[in-house]
Amino acid sequence: MPLSREKLLSMLRQMHLIRAFEEAAEQQYFAGKVHGTMHLYIGEEAVAVGCIAALEPRDQITSTHRGHGHAIAKGQAVREMMAELLAKRTGVCRGLGGSMHMADVELGNLGANGIVAGGMGSAVGAALSAHLLKTGRVVMCFFGDGAANNGNFHETLNLASIWKLPVVFVCENNQYAMSMPAREAIPVRVADRAAAYAMPGVRVDGMDVLAVYAEAKRAVDRARAGQGPSLIEVLTYRYRGHSRSDKQVYRTKQEVKEWQERDPIARFEAWLIENGLIGREQADAIRQEVLRAIEEAVAFADASPEPDPATLLDEVYYEEPANRTDRALRGITLQPPAPFNGRPLPTWFTHTFAQHAGSEPPPGTRELTGSEALREAMAQAMEAAPNVILIGEDIGKYGGAFGVTLGLYDRFGPERVRDTPISENAIAGVSFGASMTGLVPIAEFQFQDFVTLAMEQIVLQAAKVRYMFGGRTICQMVIRLPAGSGTGAAAQHSESLESWFVNVPGLKVVAPSTPYDMKGLLLAAIADQNPIIFVEHKLLYKAKGPVPELPYIVPIGKAVVRREGRHLTIVGASIAVPRALGAAENLAGEGIECEVIDLRTLKPYDLHTIVQSVKKTGRLLIAHEAPLIGGYGGEIAAAVAQSEAFAYLEAPIVRLGGADAPMPYNRTMERAATPQVEDIVEAARRLVRLQV
Repeated sequence: MPLSREKLLSMLRQMHLIRAFEEAAEQQYFAGKVHGTMHLYIGEEAVAVGCIAALEPRDQITSTHRGHGHAIAKGQAVREMMAELLAKRTGVCRGLGGSMHMADVELGNLGANGIVAGGMGSAVGAALSAHLLKTGRVVMCFFGDGAANNGNFHETLNLASIWKLPVVFVCENNQYAMSMPAREAIPVRVADRAAAYAMPGVRVDGMDVLAVYAEAKRAVDRARAGQGPSLIEVLTYRYRGHSRSDKQVYRTKQEVKEWQERDPIARFEAWLIENGLIGREQADAIRQEVLRAIEEAVAFADASPEPDPATLLDEVYYEEPANRTDRALRGITLQPPAPFNGRPLPTWFTHTFAQHAGSEPPPGTRELTGSEALREAMAQAMEAAPNVILIGEDIGKYGGAFGVTLGLYDRFGPERVRDTPISENAIAGVSFGASMTGLVPIAEFQFQDFVTLAMEQIVLQAAKVRYMFGGRTICQMVIRLPAGSGTGAAAQHSESLESWFVNVPGLKVVAPSTPYDMKGLLLAAIADQNPIIFVEHKLLYKAKGPVPELPYIVPIGKAVVRREGRHLTIVGASIAVPRALGAAENLAGEGIECEVIDLRTLKPYDLHTIVQSVKKTGRLLIAHEAPLIGGYGGEIAAAVAQSEAFAYLEAPIVRLGGADAPMPYNRTMERAATPQVEDIVEAARRLVRLQV
């Protein structure tokens, strides 16, 4: 075994430390100090220690809900980990993550995960970063036997294989996915599934730390040499239940006893003694040293303060340092937020573009279509920043479903314009992992409808990661979604789902209406160090408008008044804006002057501009193509009703939205399903005449 005595003793100490930490955590749970539940790693210590011993300090891991052992083996401090279990401010995630979300990105632990197979996409994304940035890192992805039946498993193994990424997949087969035996859930060995993805697959005794290390070292060396991923299935056993609430009715005490007789710590310690590498006294001394460290960790956690509720929302979004006191993202406020004027440009933008046109420059006379504006924004970002990449289905030579990325493949090559298989959740997950590890991915989905296949990675991972990890990471990524009706694509290719994402803390939602804003907002979204949902209405791809040549940004969260008026305020975004402007033009002939506000971003949105307009006009009409029920128009109406503008209202607030029906194929029915110019004209006319 090519391991030094010092390394072997360190591995023994880590195994003892994991066992002692878990036993102490269990005691804290029974003492009522742990809020919620936990998933203990007792019995599986050889897996984490053996695998991670094969890594270098620069390498990275992704973990699972049973992740304490991985964190300790990667070198995280047990003091901060115990404080996290006790929900203290000094915890590794500041008391915001808890047992299932132990992470230390700087140390290389990209996070434990409460979702089965949830970390597999981010592992492949981190491996993609290692490949493109040439860091020499290897990523090790831990998951359980239950995850081997999840779509993430198949999507990510396939993607890692075709791209030959430096990732090692480690299946901790502890015989049960909660209560279902692996033998009943999987018709083959997990390791055998590697063959389907053209990678090595091996099964190893997970109660033997040296056997685990040997297989892990082979896989790590192979990955580092550029030979691609491997799959290791490690047979192990958890001595405790799935979680602390598990009554373990699905297995016998005899079965547990038989596995305990093969205990990995006792087995390794005995091997060290038999081979003269350690004496009994030294083995006892290591155990005593570990117990003292755990006692000190518990004392530290007990003495630590809890988080201050005043900081509840501080780490939901990354904000530029100058904006840390801006609470526009806190949701509904009785007072409208301060004007958005004077905000500094994003640091990423100013660092990336040494010479730029700044924020909202004059539009000039050059005209582009919406597609051309988006393409130019991506090209300028990729030209200036080598870490910006595109990822999605058919975005390469084909140019994307709507031709938006046409020509970028020839200009930047297949490494940076990465065509993917039809694997939406993997696209989102890989983008998420890449965004935490040095890349700035722009992911394209062929249609917004298809984002439903990626909600887990977007909503449960990317949106929450900064908060779960106590603000210790960022997620700089953009997800481009062609949306809306008008193309005859019927129910599964015509949805407007942006209201869903408005309801997800941690996401920002952008919906431009002009080519000028498409370029400026996309550059702002790329520069923003938060996950961005970028909604592109398909009917606006061919719309023309003036667009400056130099890079510039349109600030996220700042609305614009597209037309001045005094009788009525119309608020919309995306396709609703040109329709509202068309309606306003028609109404002007009747003597009704409408003020049209383009939100441009739905989250955060510019309540201040809306309030000031309503105070002037006394009337408010909100239009959007997304379904009326649950649409973001309801949020705006409620916020205005809670603001100072309420006293100025001369009529009820009116909302126009999509019908509560899937999008029909018939052209006439399709138009009837969403607010058109004539619908806005009629609603505005009735509102001004108090015929609501």
